[in-house]
Amino acid sequence: MYGVFINSERVPSMYTDLINPPSDAKSIESQMPLNPVTKSPVKRPQSPSKNALNQTDASYQDSNQSSNQDNKKHTHKQTEKPIATHPYFSVQNLVVGYDDTIVVNGLSLMLEQGEIGCFLGYSGCGKTTALRAIAGLEQSRGGSIYLNNQRLTEQTKNSSFTVAPAKRGMGMVFQDYALFGHLSVAKNIAFGLNKWSSADKKARVAEMLSLVELTEHADKRPNELSGGQQQRVALARALAPKPELLLLDEPFSNLDVVLRESLAMSVRDILKRTNTTAILVTHDQNEAFALADKVGVMDQGRLVQWATPSELYHEPVSPFVAEFVGEGAMIDGTIKEGHVETALGNIYRRMEVYGESGEPKYCEYDYPNGTPIKVLVRPDDIIHDDDSTQTALVVGRVFRGANYLYRLQLDDGQTVLSLVASHHNHEIGSHIGILPLLEHVVVFDEKDINATTWSEYDRSERIDEHS
Repeated sequence: MYGVFINSERVPSMYTDLINPPSDAKSIESQMPLNPVTKSPVKRPQSPSKNALNQTDASYQDSNQSSNQDNKKHTHKQTEKPIATHPYFSVQNLVVGYDDTIVVNGLSLMLEQGEIGCFLGYSGCGKTTALRAIAGLEQSRGGSIYLNNQRLTEQTKNSSFTVAPAKRGMGMVFQDYALFGHLSVAKNIAFGLNKWSSADKKARVAEMLSLVELTEHADKRPNELSGGQQQRVALARALAPKPELLLLDEPFSNLDVVLRESLAMSVRDILKRTNTTAILVTHDQNEAFALADKVGVMDQGRLVQWATPSELYHEPVSPFVAEFVGEGAMIDGTIKEGHVETALGNIYRRMEVYGESGEPKYCEYDYPNGTPIKVLVRPDDIIHDDDSTQTALVVGRVFRGANYLYRLQLDDGQTVLSLVASHHNHEIGSHIGILPLLEHVVVFDEKDINATTWSEYDRSERIDEHS
């Protein structure tokens, strides 16, 4: 197996009974299938809820059916009816490790069909190991994996169950593409279709070539293509057998930085057009945001937050996520009468409701008066305004083409970042007017902050124009 496609063959019928119990069972317990190892009843995992992505919540109800109305004798038959829809793909409390080392610890997530997920994190955080465990290439120590109502992995204290990688119905795209140099582009794409008829195979290859816009390159060898074209061939080959889940392991790492984001958007378009459920692994947040519907930030084997890119940026659950996703600064604040006092002004907690005349409503922060607070301030929270009476000192700047990223020093010595259109060219050492928009900022208890966030980053990015 070359890891290009982990076969589209479905799980054997002996395991599908675990999802669809026989209807003539006497009770709910007797309807449960027997575990192949322990011969004890196997219970399905619960379905994840909206507010607890790491939990599952599936429930069943009994229904009574009456019969034999002529003699008015009733018999009752219990049948299992799911109230909640089981997610298309779910991972519950997955644990992966070797010897005394835990690499992935309690990973839980879910995806609906057609959604694209991403594991994002620093090297060594466990994201690739998690992907390989989903593929069945790494043995798990605990937890369960379900795909399209098929149980792929379930490890408990009393039982062990796993489906072989080749029978999981998954496709995989690797960092180095793993293309066959002696085969043409068309034959590379056809590689996983050996069980298809000749006519179906030819039609599918033509469809995939058109999908990735490589029809005119069908007879070329991989070494005659650019890196981006080779990536699209690898994607077409993985998609050709119609996998139920596509796994992409750092698929753009061999490409130029400029090409990565545009290709990520192109790959997203292809996956959406084919309604393919996929999971990406990357350490580049621009790739993650361009491609994924849900992004999971991982740290030391744990999934710290699983959310949309927008939620990760604007509503990070921890200082680690706040610093890892996007740019910004942490400034000091103090709780006073339900709001936060800062060097940028008072910050009030805005609610997502409005009054009758359309005015916003506010509520108090959930900290006692006098609590030291750290306030996350993103560059887009500080607006450049020449007419503002509030000013800040320009102490550093980075040119980014369409805009400058300014590092601004406040009156008390703290610094914040601000994105300003590049036609506003303010020299280091000058003062500029600022307008803080702080209605949707995130606050953290100061005791949860272990270091001055972004301080090293600010110093390394500062540009001294006089040097």
